[in-house]
Amino acid sequence: MYCQGNVGLLNEQKIVAIVGSRNCSEYGRKYANIFASELAKRGICVISGMAIGIDTSAHCGAMHEIGKTIAVLGGGFKYIYPSQNIWLYNNIIDVGGCVITEYEENEETKMSNFPKRNRLISGLADAVLVIEAEHRSGSKITATYAKIQKKKVYCIPVSLDQKNSSGINELLADGAKIVTTPRQLIEDLYGKNFYKSTSGKKDKNEEKNQKENKVILGNDNTVVTDFSKISRLLEQEMTSEEIAKKINKDISEVNSMLTIMEIEGTIEQVPGNYYVRAGKKIS
Repeated sequence: MYCQGNVGLLNEQKIVAIVGSRNCSEYGRKYANIFASELAKRGICVISGMAIGIDTSAHCGAMHEIGKTIAVLGGGFKYIYPSQNIWLYNNIIDVGGCVITEYEENEETKMSNFPKRNRLISGLADAVLVIEAEHRSGSKITATYAKIQKKKVYCIPVSLDQKNSSGINELLADGAKIVTTPRQLIEDLYGKNFYKSTSGKKDKNEEKNQKENKVILGNDNTVVTDFSKISRLLEQEMTSEEIAKKINKDISEVNSMLTIMEIEGTIEQVPGNYYVRAGKKIS
């Protein structure tokens, strides 16, 4: 096993996997983020595969709560896949997360590696939450491994006419449990007492955890990530090109982050291809 970042996360007592379609809907992105955020708030580590789509939204949801997240790769660290998610890889490490792989640094990512990666995701997790999946998909493979490993599998409801519904409905027919809120999942998996004990409370060891996880803090005690940098910049209207120049990032990386932040509702696009913090009144 090869690891970059906070290897201590592999010893976390509570880990939930969130996986789903790469070609997901805005509905899927939204709820991947909501579930991951709520899990992170309660000290539960979120693990996923760092793919575009549901995986990305899950990692981002956890990071926005200064939460714990683990990404599992299907190749070596020299070949981060997908390449457009290098920004996500860097941010996970920057906020004290962990990126792991079973493959040596110079080994390229192959499609045949993903089932093995999915086995590792489910193996490290207490349960797997699947958000949107087609009949033939890596998410279904992850859920199948979870069942073999005697782990719980959860799904959120989807419309029958939705393109990514077939895999979800097959999982439900095979015994997966449907959940409509993060609370349902947390109480079913860890008990009502755990949910109540973490309701509205911060981790008592937050300062210790931040130090151990090497979280980089700014002057106002917020995590300094590319997301928070963008959020601060968008106190005033800016284009994606202006943002990329300010934070010294490639325009494609910035556009990906802006898309996620827009879906999450933290920023909005205004006329003239400008972006601004959501609800910010510009004079």
